[in-house]
Amino acid sequence: MSYVVYVDLLVACLAAEFWRDYLILWAGGEIANREPRPGGLFFGAILGSLYYLGFLLVSKGNFLIPAGVLALVSILMPAFMVLLAFHKSDLKAVLPLVYLLALLAGGIGYWLSSMQVSRIWVLLGPHVAVLIVAEVGWGLLHERFWESFGQVALIVEIDNKRQIIRALIDSGNELIEPVSGKRVIIVEKKVLKGLVPTEVMESLEHMNIISDAAGFDYWSRRLVLVPFRSVGKESGVLAGLRPDTVYLKHKGKQVKLPGVIIGLEASSLSHRGDYQALIHPALLLSTSGGEQRELA
Repeated sequence: MSYVVYVDLLVACLAAEFWRDYLILWAGGEIANREPRPGGLFFGAILGSLYYLGFLLVSKGNFLIPAGVLALVSILMPAFMVLLAFHKSDLKAVLPLVYLLALLAGGIGYWLSSMQVSRIWVLLGPHVAVLIVAEVGWGLLHERFWESFGQVALIVEIDNKRQIIRALIDSGNELIEPVSGKRVIIVEKKVLKGLVPTEVMESLEHMNIISDAAGFDYWSRRLVLVPFRSVGKESGVLAGLRPDTVYLKHKGKQVKLPGVIIGLEASSLSHRGDYQALIHPALLLSTSGGEQRELA
């Protein structure tokens, strides 16, 4: 028996399969809080698409392959995709979620194909189902949307040196330095090493006295201790610095922020490394009509 193959339809099916596999791998990794390999999601989705193409050729052709072999390959393929997309140590955490999401997508696709609906819905339905489950169950879309679009670039200047930092707009950062009343921008210590001498940074990290060799008078005038309260810790003190200037990159210009304090955080603020600082939305509103200059 011969079959007519419509190339445009085949390409559309392969593209839909690629993005479905990509979404499933992405959602599985996000839910399990596992970081994919560089380019891993892409190559994992490519493997899934190639398997889908092979399955179509076998099912529509005259290839005599035992049903048991096809079933075994179908069961093992998600594991190969996860191994390609993530590290081997992540297999146990990510694979069950990928199986669950794949079963969901496959069930929705099969149900839509049995209904009298447009072909476009048969192709897109599984994608929509995965996205809805990811958002309703774990809020992944909302979180990623906020982290992508709720970020700004800051330029911190100290002693004629500057560092560009990616900051997340965080309404939960309510820290204010009690003496001056200035808002505190939380910044990872490691990103300021180019602005602050190593000896000074180490002294701040261990709350030691800054030695004369490090320029005690100069850096001690910049030092600020900010008391804070947080969940799980009744009280504490955060080491901070007074920068010369902090600019916010906005619409091709650098908008100067009002007086702020840089609070130094030892741990990473984002497990994905998407941002290195936390800034309160009030600071963005306060830049309206402020000093501006063209970007260098």
